[in-house]
Parts: sequence; structure tokens; C-alpha cells
Amino acid sequence: MPKFVLRFIENLHGRWQQRWILLWFAAGVSALVWGYSTTSQTGLDQAMLAVAIVGLVCVVALAFRHNLSGNGLGVIANIGEVFVQGRSGATGLMLAPLFYLMTHLYGLRYWAKHTDSNGQMLPRSASLLVWVITLGFIAIGLALFPWLNAQLQHYSFIASDDAIAFSGFGIELTWYQINVLAFVLGVTAQTMMILRYAFSWWLWIIVNFVWLTVNIANNNVIFAVQTLIYQVNAFVGLSGWWLSQTAKR
Repeated sequence: MPKFVLRFIENLHGRWQQRWILLWFAAGVSALVWGYSTTSQTGLDQAMLAVAIVGLVCVVALAFRHNLSGNGLGVIANIGEVFVQGRSGATGLMLAPLFYLMTHLYGLRYWAKHTDSNGQMLPRSASLLVWVITLGFIAIGLALFPWLNAQLQHYSFIASDDAIAFSGFGIELTWYQINVLAFVLGVTAQTMMILRYAFSWWLWIIVNFVWLTVNIANNNVIFAVQTLIYQVNAFVGLSGWWLSQTAKR
């Protein structure tokens, strides 16, 4: 890696850290408020905005390996998302935040046992076996999801239809296929992140790329900007976890 890139990463996770977090958070809130201004601004919309803002703090804290502000706010954000999904009638969509909620509760205790002198979590590298297990988990998840989804249709989970979400480069993907891929990869990425594996951020990058491509293809500018902001954070998280992992060797 070129020295100037390494120096930039070290500064980003060192003396520039607070300024970067404030800049990124301001950009994220601006995008969310912009999106909120296009809604009916009901009580439910306000709750969604509040949950999303808490989520911003959570994900940037996780990227910088802060346990209490990352996993702690993750618990609060997921409780809020469960509430919002339940109020909107999408009871099946409460499953993902419920799962994330349990992982953050586990992460609060697990990360506390693996911290450096600054109180930041120490990430670890993955062995070949971990990679194989992860890929196997994704394959099994994609294979079983259609059956699981069929059982949950009564609870407004992911609609199974043939509506095209993306068409390009000779590929056509339905909204159902996109949702399945993002859901399975998201659950896998969350699990690996809580278990402190640095490569989990690569999975988040893939998930964000999927949604960014779909939003751009469908001219969903607000959601595209929001996803792009999360994507930037994913790359920052990847670089910081890699830097910490390398320093331990």
C-alpha cells in the first residue's frame, strides 16, 4: 500500500477522527432531513427519522470500534425500528431488527472483553475455515429463504413478485431477488461484525452497492444519497479495522 494512503488512514482514525465523524454525521442528517421533507411528516415519519438518526451514530461508532456508543445505540435503534415496522403493519420485517438487537446485546459484553488501552474493540482476522463457513451460511440462507419467506407472507414479510427492480448489462433482477440478497448478506455481515471479523465490512460494502445500484437505476435520489453515505462509512470501517488488525501483528 502506498505510504500516503496508509498515512491518510492513520490520520482518519487518529487526529482527524472527531472532525471526520462530525462531517460525516452532518452529511447523513442532511440527507435524512431532505428525505423526511418529501414525506407526509406524520408521527410515524417523525419516528422513522429519529430512529434513522440514532442509526447514523450507531454505525459510525461501530466503524471506529466504540462499544457502548456502537452496540448500545444499536440496541436503541433496533428497538425503534421494531416499533416503526410494527406500527406500519410490516410485522414480518420486525425479524431483521430483532436479530440485530440480539447481536448488539451480545456485542456489548463480547466487545468489552476484547478492547485496547483506548477502550476500542480489537478486530481479528478470519481463517480459511471462517471464510468457508461464512460462504456456506450465505448459500444456505439464499437456498432456504424462499421457503421461509413463503411461511411469513401472512405477516407482511418480503413480497414475492416479478416486479423488475433493475435491468441492465443483460441482467434483470426483481425486487424480491434484491431483497433476499440484501437480507441474507446483511444478516451475515452483522453476525461477522459482532464477532469482530474485519472482513464483515466487505459484506456491508456489497449490500450497500446492491441498494445504491437499484436506487440510481430507479432515480431514487434521496435513498441513493443515503446509501452512498453509509457506503463511505463502510469503507472507513474497513480501513480502520484493517489498520488495527495489522498493528497487532
